Amino acid sequence: MIATRLAANPRIIIDPAGVRTNIMVFDLSPDAPAAATVVARAGEQGVLIFAFGPRTIRAVTHLDVSREQCERAAEILVKFIGS
Repeated sequence: MIATRLAANPRIIIDPAGVRTNIMVFDLSPDAPAAATVVARAGEQGVLIFAFGPRTIRAVTHLDVSREQCERAAEILVKFIGS
């Protein structure tokens, strides 16, 4: 669900069909903010993600994370990455 929401943003590069577990790795387009900036801003809102590089982010969900929390996390990421 998160991957599908992120894939709708032109600044986020992810293939939802390739996400088969609770782990997502996605890239940011050249016109998106740097991964470190997205990680910092998302963290301020309680979404903890990890920068794998200057334009790559890793996000992992846990079995106790609700659908509503996943939807909120996706919206926060899309908000900070912009369109």
